[in-house]
Amino acid sequence: MGIRNFMVTKRNLLLVVFLLDVILFTSNYVGTYWICDHLFFGGHEGSCPGILANGIIVFYPFFPLLILSLITYKMRDEVFRTWLKFTYVWIPLTMFLILIAPEYGNAFLPIEKGTVAGFFSLLYILISLLLITYKYFATRNSK
Repeated sequence: MGIRNFMVTKRNLLLVVFLLDVILFTSNYVGTYWICDHLFFGGHEGSCPGILANGIIVFYPFFPLLILSLITYKMRDEVFRTWLKFTYVWIPLTMFLILIAPEYGNAFLPIEKGTVAGFFSLLYILISLLLITYKYFATRNSK
């Protein structure tokens, strides 16, 4: 049973994304300084809070992923698989773009991690909803 035999199911995706979102939400709520002070030996003197904050922002696309996986949970498997193929490309690409975006933007071009995360997550939601709606009606009319 290797990694090649692993199949993403609706239930597995929902569970994993839910757990990741709970971890991200909780870590954002308690704060990176608290986590670094209480869970890591170095405290918040080093780069620990910055690394955690960047990690939270990079994994931001998992919030819309949870919403969309809830939407597709009760739909036909064809709809879920089509949306999942799109998600396999979009989420890693978005995470990479957030990772390479600067932490602070300038006044003329406010491109920074937060705006990249927000923009691409909103775009992901819109494209996903269009794709899900199209595939839903296409499979519904074909039967």
